[in-house]
Amino acid sequence: MSQRIIEIIRKAQILSKEDFAKAMEFATRDNCPFAYFLLKNSLITEDVLMPVLEKGLGVEAIDLDSTDLEPAVTDCVPKDVALQFRVIPINRVANNLFVAGGDPTNLEVVDKLSARLSSKVKILLASEMAIQRALTKYYANKIDVQKPGKVGSTADLGDGYVMAFVDRLLLTAAQRRASDIHIEPFESAIRVRLRADGTLFEYPDKPRIEMRDAIISRIKIISNLDIAEKRLPQDGACKIDVPGAGKIDFRVSVLPCVWGEKIVMRILDKSNLQLDMTRLGFETEQLNQFKDSIMKPFGMVLVTGPTGSGKTTTLYSALNELNRLSDNVVTAEDPVEYTIPGINQVQVRADIEFTFAKALKAFLRQDPDVIMVGEIRDVETAEIAMKAALTGHIVLSTLHTNNAAETIERLQNMGIEPFTIVSAVNSVVAQRLVRKVCVNCKVEDHSHTREDLIKYGLPEKYIGAFPLYKGEGCDVCNGTGYKGRIAIHEVMILSEPVKRAIANGLPALELKKIAMANGMQTLRQSAWKKVARGMTSIEELLESSSSDYDPGLVMKRSA
Repeated sequence: MSQRIIEIIRKAQILSKEDFAKAMEFATRDNCPFAYFLLKNSLITEDVLMPVLEKGLGVEAIDLDSTDLEPAVTDCVPKDVALQFRVIPINRVANNLFVAGGDPTNLEVVDKLSARLSSKVKILLASEMAIQRALTKYYANKIDVQKPGKVGSTADLGDGYVMAFVDRLLLTAAQRRASDIHIEPFESAIRVRLRADGTLFEYPDKPRIEMRDAIISRIKIISNLDIAEKRLPQDGACKIDVPGAGKIDFRVSVLPCVWGEKIVMRILDKSNLQLDMTRLGFETEQLNQFKDSIMKPFGMVLVTGPTGSGKTTTLYSALNELNRLSDNVVTAEDPVEYTIPGINQVQVRADIEFTFAKALKAFLRQDPDVIMVGEIRDVETAEIAMKAALTGHIVLSTLHTNNAAETIERLQNMGIEPFTIVSAVNSVVAQRLVRKVCVNCKVEDHSHTREDLIKYGLPEKYIGAFPLYKGEGCDVCNGTGYKGRIAIHEVMILSEPVKRAIANGLPALELKKIAMANGMQTLRQSAWKKVARGMTSIEELLESSSSDYDPGLVMKRSA
């Protein structure tokens, strides 16, 4: 931090002694420029601070916000240099480079910039907040992933290493079709992992612990986050161009932990969005049931399962099927992960109390035909959604339950009356994602005994009717034996017998039994069919689905 700037602010007495002392303590702890800390935390305004600095330094500040810079100018200072020294290039005349900075009298910064840029540098005074806005405006989206450069040895801990490391990380994650990037700080190491096909694996280029703060700051900058805030969680986003894939969005979450800030970046690749229902993993009969339920003139269709089970993809595929010129389709989402042309998508915001329930109330005044609610989290949302389903609308939503029958029980526990459920709900779809055996290293699996298979729900007459497979592990699948995923489903149609069971208050287990007797294929049955086709393994079957209560009945309808 600039001691001269600090002294000017202290002498001007624009802060009380108590506020000044506290601000110094926190700014020093966070290694944040003092003026920027004051402005960012609203302890003072730019209108008050800048005249004080102009008088104290004897210079006039430039207005960065009203200055439009050409790429030829901003290219004079590489992004890593601009971020490190918090400067914005303003103009270049011959070998003289003029940049905006928070302290024009900092000769050490002038010397370092001059040596780094091979130019004679002069710093012009600008507001620290204006500099932050300019850094975001001119540098946040300048990620050159097409030529990220060689990362090189981690012994080179310069800004170029950080820049190349982050660019390479984002590019690799996108090319490997990962769903998430995890950057985790520990006492003596920083771990980077990618999640692909539901499993986390370590990123091969391991950064040194000394680069932790620089890597996190870089990701914060490109995600429009506050680099000075290290005590509170933050959420942001960024976008990059990937050769052959186009623009890919990243949703960024920063969480303060014991040893620093952990970052998780969710990759939202539109090219991975599967809107074709026939390719989602539904069995033929299940797909017909699902389509019939969303094509009814009104009623609710619920998709259930844990986080990461593909519920959003199933909902989007249903919306795509219902997206017709003759219908008004609206959605309330948190967040809006993908945009679909022709559909009115709304982002709910808890910070301003714009909840799913409030969005639903607004939708009902917008003449909707189809409504999608990202998640039913409370009784108010459930009641409004049920009302909409009963008054001539198709309503799609999700719940976090283990199977279809438990969803009905969950709604009742939320306070929804059984007669409302049987009148409003068309169907409930439970689903999971199972990993597909890698076709490159696929071999027969003889490790399971006859008794094992019967215990897993396979009737004796099917033992030996089809081979079992597993993956040995290879370079194609990163040694996991799996490549890609496919969904298994459980579609419970509210037929008359099922409705009677709900109205009579039968527990989930009895309800499941009645639904199976009337044609419902369970998650375990669906998984067995994927195993029988050689698509997945016994291990994935056991991991993704629980045993049904009656093995004989389980396979009776899965043949």
